[in-house]
Amino acid sequence: MDISVIIPIHEWNDKVEKLYNKALETISKQDGVEDRPQVIVVYAAGLESNEDFMKEISESREIEISYLKNEGNTDFQSQINLGAKSVETRFFSILEYDDEYSLTYFKIMNSYITSPEFKTIELFLPIVVETNDQDQALKLTNETVWSKQFVGENGTMGYLNAQGLNQYTDFKICGALIKTDEFNEAGGLKSNIKLTFQYEFLLRYLNNASKIYTVPKIGYKHLTIREGSLFDVLGKTLTLEERSFWFNTAKKEANFFNDRPIDLSTLNKVQADQPQVNV
Repeated sequence: MDISVIIPIHEWNDKVEKLYNKALETISKQDGVEDRPQVIVVYAAGLESNEDFMKEISESREIEISYLKNEGNTDFQSQINLGAKSVETRFFSILEYDDEYSLTYFKIMNSYITSPEFKTIELFLPIVVETNDQDQALKLTNETVWSKQFVGENGTMGYLNAQGLNQYTDFKICGALIKTDEFNEAGGLKSNIKLTFQYEFLLRYLNNASKIYTVPKIGYKHLTIREGSLFDVLGKTLTLEERSFWFNTAKKEANFFNDRPIDLSTLNKVQADQPQVNV
């Protein structure tokens, strides 16, 4: 199988261990494929003492995993970038430790990357089911490209284009199949972009004429509301003005491959203008 999986881990506790075990189970129990993907776990510096626990879980699932310690920045983006540099397969996917693949994910995705019809696609998005921590489905994501309102490449549904992404910004790259060489050449994910780094990444790909196609199958389950997660905290704390700042920053920075320092003076002004509430 010409696919690898990168799993970023930035914390470890009993809850993470349980979720990680379940995520690996969705790799080990795949239907319709004979082999399993190469798996790379990138964990944050400071979690060295937990590597044995990670290995015990993977061995019980009969999955071969390599482990990389992220010595520098331990944000999500830098962990993925580090993992991508070690990928030896043509494509890789990102599996968050609290998410799951559908049990036919690799069978379906492998059929697309080996099809002559889709040989020019650099990034395949799955349709994502977003859930809460009670495993209740909240919504579908990435499916918008199958609406006539967002028809993409040459009038063909399924393709994402810049016009559609400007109209509808909520696309997820976790669970996507990303061509490894293209990802590394494009500069990977940008650590300086907060909140909207996935949006910026997709815009940058489209600006570079990379082709993005959404496979019309539900392939990935994303735990979108987990207490204390980055997006849980940002969702509860960011104002509309701050969100606007990061979306505008993403649009501007999508014109550059390198991760440039972000001018925070405007954001600082936005934050200073917010009314102070005594609690």
